[in-house]
Amino acid sequence: MAVNVVLIVVFAGLITIALGLDAASVNNVGIYGGHDISIEQAPFMASLRLNGTDHYCGASVIHERFILTAAHCILPDRKYTVQVGTTYANDGGQVYDVEKIMKHEMYNYTTHDYDICLIKLKTNLTFSAKVNKIDLADRSVRLKQNIQVEVTGWGATSADGDISNNLQQVTIPIISTFSCCLKYLKVRHAITSRMFCAGEQGKDSCQGDSGGPLTLNNVQVGVTSFGSGCGKLPGVYTKISAMLPWINDNIKKNL
Repeated sequence: MAVNVVLIVVFAGLITIALGLDAASVNNVGIYGGHDISIEQAPFMASLRLNGTDHYCGASVIHERFILTAAHCILPDRKYTVQVGTTYANDGGQVYDVEKIMKHEMYNYTTHDYDICLIKLKTNLTFSAKVNKIDLADRSVRLKQNIQVEVTGWGATSADGDISNNLQQVTIPIISTFSCCLKYLKVRHAITSRMFCAGEQGKDSCQGDSGGPLTLNNVQVGVTSFGSGCGKLPGVYTKISAMLPWINDNIKKNL
């Protein structure tokens, strides 16, 4: 019992220390250590296109009219489109215009807390074998340490590489919050209750996968948020179950 109390006190102290520190600059987070897949294996996958041209961030189809991504992917005074239905970042699929962008009101650019964003399309998606929505995790889904989850995207396959043209996927383990907090103290970044961590040495998300989905048994449990180096520290993900009320409320308000 005494050991448990000490661990709890130490954990609480680490959280307090982390929250009191200034957040360090962290890398935008691609699939590192993964493999090629086809869009039919992940028909929920979408590409957020900056200024209507190149792949900029990952995203997921969660409704025939709504796309989910990370708030930090949205820059002011820029035009975005959404591409779906293709295995390739630079070829094929269908491109949809954006009607409205809804970043979480409490999103913090410095800490990346509440790093989530809804995008409403101007027209409905047509679902098919290559385009379909993914279910979102509620609080009944438990993200326990070492559970294997999957990250999907077109991001860089190495820390200094370009984005992958072929859709990639990698399987990685959930990392305990305690362990992740310890690791991120090194770069002075807090891990809040709206975040969780996943990844291992040599397998991670990397540049270009921000905003993309992290899934467990074909249910989206996270949105790729940030990391510090590809495969060096665990990737950090926005926790879907914590954001689900906000997501559902904003879909209802904007249908």
